[in-house]
Amino acid sequence: MYHNILVPLDGSQRAESVIPYVENLARHEQAKVIFCQAIEPATRSAVVDLDEEHVTFKPQKITQTKEYLQSWQEKFQAQGLTAEILLLRGVAVDAILEAANLVKADLVAMTSQGKTGLAKILYGSVVSGVFSRLQRPFLIVRGGTKMTVTPNQQILVPLDGFKPSEKILPYAKEIAQRYNTKLLLARVVRTSHKATTLVDVNQNFYEPKVSDALFYKLSQHQEIERLQNAKDYLLKWQKTLQQEGVKAEVNLMYGRPLDSLIRLANKKDVNMVAMTSHGQGGLDRMFYGSLTNSLMQQLSCPFLFVRSSEPTKEPVKNFL
Repeated sequence: MYHNILVPLDGSQRAESVIPYVENLARHEQAKVIFCQAIEPATRSAVVDLDEEHVTFKPQKITQTKEYLQSWQEKFQAQGLTAEILLLRGVAVDAILEAANLVKADLVAMTSQGKTGLAKILYGSVVSGVFSRLQRPFLIVRGGTKMTVTPNQQILVPLDGFKPSEKILPYAKEIAQRYNTKLLLARVVRTSHKATTLVDVNQNFYEPKVSDALFYKLSQHQEIERLQNAKDYLLKWQKTLQQEGVKAEVNLMYGRPLDSLIRLANKKDVNMVAMTSHGQGGLDRMFYGSLTNSLMQQLSCPFLFVRSSEPTKEPVKNFL
């Protein structure tokens, strides 16, 4: 599934929180890991030629960065893993995006700043800039978290009933098959109710004979129809995945999407959330509004994002 994993670092322990996850992936996928770091140079080349004698960087800075990246390269190689290093120059976001294209990264893995700094991360930081423009799968791990001994036992996969949100399913399915992981398919039917309600998908929905009021009956009918459609949608995907040998569990809820997903993730103690980075309806706001920030603030597990739109071929600049 993954052949080339790009890991941008900045020399801090916080940024290194993603490395155990990358190590685990590299070992299972036999993937090559490319450690990179952006520095402030005075040259026009986006990639530093480590063998070039006349590089217009501060020698101390480039030496420190090179040695730092090589230390991680050597640690991986000592474990029989394939690792390379890449020095970048200029604006970190642009350099990382160009590096991802250059090495044909199947996955870019980075660390967020942690719970108190996620607003900054998602709105204006390097991770935010990469997240908003990256056309490749993106793994985000919260700074300061430690990988569990048995990772990815249960992966939460939020869906909204639209095609874009389903782009994550091939990636989630691949992880489930390789790691013997259960997928928790989740859909939230948005209602005016404040409290999250978990719906038993084995029950039959019906309209209670409480009132003959036309508007009440109409409202009840529409609510039941929405729940039934969501139920059928999840059961369809569960059946499809199970036929391919994937363990899949259906979780239908109604209420507020954010509260519902957080409650489910905590209840199931999920090891990862896998979702597309652009959906429709509620999920669209989840990724690009306050819901995204809140979801990542309150869940400490890694997030795997896949762009729902078709990737565009961006020319690689300054790597000639």
